[in-house]
Order: sequence, then C-alpha cells, then structure tokens
Amino acid sequence: MIALSKENIFNSATAELMRSIPNLKWDRYPDDVIPMWIAAPDVPIAPEIMKALHDSVDEMDMYYNADKSTREVLAGKINEFNKIPVDTDDVMLIQGVDPSIWLGVKYACKPGDEVIVNDPTYHAFTAVLPAAEAKPVSWVLDREDGYKFDSEALKEIITPRTKLIYLCNPHNPAGRVMTKEELKAVADIAVDGKITIMVDELWEDIVFKGNKHVSIASLNPEISDLTLSSWGFSKTFGVAGLQIGYMATTNKEMLESMQKAATGVQRGTSTLGRAAARVMVSNEMDYWRKGMMDHLHKTRAICSKRLGSIPGVEFPMLEGTYVPFPKFDLGLTSDELQEYILKEARVAISSGKGYGEKGKGHMRINIATSESLMNEAMDRVVEALSKL
Repeated sequence: MIALSKENIFNSATAELMRSIPNLKWDRYPDDVIPMWIAAPDVPIAPEIMKALHDSVDEMDMYYNADKSTREVLAGKINEFNKIPVDTDDVMLIQGVDPSIWLGVKYACKPGDEVIVNDPTYHAFTAVLPAAEAKPVSWVLDREDGYKFDSEALKEIITPRTKLIYLCNPHNPAGRVMTKEELKAVADIAVDGKITIMVDELWEDIVFKGNKHVSIASLNPEISDLTLSSWGFSKTFGVAGLQIGYMATTNKEMLESMQKAATGVQRGTSTLGRAAARVMVSNEMDYWRKGMMDHLHKTRAICSKRLGSIPGVEFPMLEGTYVPFPKFDLGLTSDELQEYILKEARVAISSGKGYGEKGKGHMRINIATSESLMNEAMDRVVEALSKL
C-alpha cells in the first residue's frame, strides 16, 4: 500500500508512481506520454477504502450475499444529500452508471419512440438507443450561450413520441452544473408531458465554488416519480475497477420493471464493491471530497491560464467535473489535433468528435492530476501549439 498523508494525497502523482499502479489510463501509451484522456483521477486509493476491502476479505464476505445493508446506507445518503425521499427498497445496486442509462431507455421507450439527448453529450447516451430501437433527438447546448440548458429550445423538440429525457448533471463534457431554475423548467416540461427523466449524477461531488448541485428528483413528488437517478464512485475516488454504482426512484413500478429487465444481464455487484460503497458515502470521506475540490481549483487555474492565453483557444470556465472542454480554432480537426498533440507534445487528450456534432473542434482534458504533471503537460502542449 502507498502511504501518503491526507494533506498531500491529491498532489502526489508522478509519472513513476502512477505507472507503478495497474491502470488503463497510464498503461495505454508509452512511458514518455502524459495521459490526460480518460476521466480517472491520478490519486492512490483512499486508505479508508483499502481498509474496508481488507476487512471484507478477512471476514470472508465472498459468498452469495444480500445487499440490503448496503442499500440501507445508500438510501440514507440519497435522503440526506440528494434530498430524494427514497426507502431502502427504492435503491438498486448496479455495475457503475452506464447500466442505468440502458435500463432507462428499455423502460421508457418502444421502437420508434424519441429520446432527448444533449449535444454535446457523453457517448453512452446515444450508444444504448439502438437496443430499444429509439430515435435520438438533439437538445443543443450552445457554447456561445454558456452551454445554457434552454427550456424553450427543449419545448420545440418535444413531440408525442418523446418518452425519455437524458440528463447529465454535472454535465460531461460541457462542464456545466444545472441551476435550480434550469432543473425546474425541465421538470415542468417532463411532468406536463409525462416524460421519463434519466439523470446521471456521477459527478455530483465535483462542483466548483459558486455552483451547487441539486438533484432534479428532489424538486417535487411529481418529477420524483418520473425520474431515475444514478450515481457512482469512480470519478471521486478512482475506483472504476470495483464496478459499483447505484440508482434510485420513488416510482415503485419503474424500479420493478428495471429489475426485471436487468435479470440475466445485470448480475448484481461484488461484495467488495458493496463494502467500499458503504465507506465512500460516509461522512468519514468528507475530507477526501473537500481535499479533491481544493486541489482541482488549482489545476483548473493552471489549465485555463495556460490554454486560455493561446490565440484561437477558448476555455469556458468549468463549473463541475474535472474534464474541461476547450474549443480550438487552429486549422485542424479535433482528431488531427489529438494526433498532433500526442506526436509533438507527448500528451494524450481526447478528441471532442466523439461527443456529438457540437463536440467537433473541441478537446477534452483531464485535470485531476498533480500540479507538477499539470504544469509539465501544459508546457508541452503550449510549445507544440506555438509551432502551428
């Protein structure tokens, strides 16, 4: 186990340290590349999580096992933090957030039905639609309008075939945290049309000062019964390998339908993941959530200052997530720029092309790393772009 103090854990990453820990982010590229492509933080696993995992093994908690105790803990968190009045039986454990995206469309849609999806958007929201033979309808988030969630634009694309609205809040990749007013406007539209909402709140812990995360299902009982909310732990704690997430709704019929749909596909979660989950939602980890955000304010400042000073680069202020989505007008497509930066700067970042039509010309960059690696990566990228 890597021993680090609580004071330096978020600024501890070095290339040598991260390459000593098995992980896809650092394993994909040669050793001279700084990887900033996938949304995983460069932090060791929290000691409290490690202890929970070791305790679970020591107790031989590996047999077929009920998950009620974990769902009880998660229901408590959802009531206290998200302000959604759920019972233990309203919570379902899943293998990360992505299964809930699939279950949402399987529940809400029949072949030919329409699903509202933001553009730009996380690719999973469109990838699951063919399974239900559903049609995506783009609700554009305009960069020039600050990625505002425009309810009037939403009303214009609602039809009698609209059965589902996908939300991601905080939004990946736009970096917006929806305001309560924006959420209320969407909720009113959904209630009026009896439209299901599936909201991915995976990034709820990663919210910068001046912004506040609100769960749409907390607004009123009517929208709560139309909403499936989903959460996970990988972005905050770097534990994607545990494959643990959870979803909840106050609509009993909705959850029962999804449980049936998941039979034979979603085979539950591991006892190790459950043991970690009970710790990760506890107040014991408040220091981690605060420490991560204190650190991310510093790396956000480094990235925005360095990239924002380059002519042709627009760096929107990040409200939530740690994956800013700057616009590059440098005469190259997103894919070409991704290849150029990898070749010339030896920094791996993601092309915006995979996030929809409005992602073209953008790049997504992971800033959840140490200040030293952030500075080194920016030095390399700025130098490479100066040659264009």
